[in-house]
Amino acid sequence: MKDPLMSSKIAPLRSSLFERLRADTEMMTLIERADDVLASLGYTDHGRRHATLVGMTASRLLASLGYDARTCDLAAVAGLTHDLGNCAGRQNHASAGALFVYHLLLARGVSVEDASTVMIAVANHDENEAGAAVDPVSAALIIADKADMHRSRVRTRRLEEFDDHDRANYAVTAAALDVAAARKAIDLRLSLETQYAEPADLVKLFGQRFVMSRDAAAVLGCAYNVHANGAVIF
Repeated sequence: MKDPLMSSKIAPLRSSLFERLRADTEMMTLIERADDVLASLGYTDHGRRHATLVGMTASRLLASLGYDARTCDLAAVAGLTHDLGNCAGRQNHASAGALFVYHLLLARGVSVEDASTVMIAVANHDENEAGAAVDPVSAALIIADKADMHRSRVRTRRLEEFDDHDRANYAVTAAALDVAAARKAIDLRLSLETQYAEPADLVKLFGQRFVMSRDAAAVLGCAYNVHANGAVIF
């Protein structure tokens, strides 16, 4: 299945800290263990697929807006590591994970400046912990994280076992995050099978995330809209 938000025509990221961490067995094991915790609690997928996709999307979002390679790389690292705090439980996972990630990066020779940039982004990515974009890296992480809506994140295919989040994600068959630098606009475009969830259901369930993404886009000097089946829903 093709990953949502990504295109096979897009070249891989350059060799970077992000690529180093993707090859780091300890880091990838921690991502898997964090996802194991969420699986046991009934959450959608937060494993390698989600972490890698969010990292690459955050990086490419900033690249499309003209940010330098270092900033794009740090956004990718923030995306890759943003959910590691789930190893310690879901509650306060952003703040717990931020300190965890900071020390993991320092142990790998990352500068205090770069490690703290990633820490700030991770600490501020969750809407339930009053997170907010404070710089380009944290803004890109928020937008990329909230854009990962897709049926591949649902762990079960038994419709009778779906909760509201499963149903909403399963309804999304394609997602594309379009960045129009010239007109300063970021658009999340969703293809939705409405027998599982209507656009209004997504707004009701994910409205707080959409608001957070809109505010993050403003930090980048951009407008933000969400489209479902061609119509603007937010």
